Amino acid sequence: MAEQVNGPRRRGGANGSRRRPRRRRPPRPSVAERFEAVDRLLDGEVTDAGGVWSRATAWILRLALEQSVDQLWLRTAPELARCPMRAQLLALRAYAGPETAAQVATVWAALSRAAHHHDYELAPSVTELRRWREQTEAVAAVLARVG
Repeated sequence: MAEQVNGPRRRGGANGSRRRPRRRRPPRPSVAERFEAVDRLLDGEVTDAGGVWSRATAWILRLALEQSVDQLWLRTAPELARCPMRAQLLALRAYAGPETAAQVATVWAALSRAAHHHDYELAPSVTELRRWREQTEAVAAVLARVG
């Protein structure tokens, strides 16, 4: 048997586990950057999306809406950011008012339905996506002023 020159090999930490180096996550796109991506999809500038561009657009809009709600919680009630979105929508009523909360919930539900593929439903139309984009932007602006 050959001798080990550098001593016994260790597999990692004290308990033998290996630690992966932490990777830095890329910065999260801003709400405005998400709207720019949606605009590029709606204008046909992104050709690599193929037949999924309309659902991708709905997903990006939903992410922008959820990010706007997250930003509200970071300013007003950070503990709510960890709750499921449905719970956040309920709590939104107390922080942003019933009308704004209803608008957010309505747009979020429409985007959630549109983003998920169902064999028996058509993909969202450009008209619907443009309307949801306008509604999402308007609600995001209202949420930015709360708190």
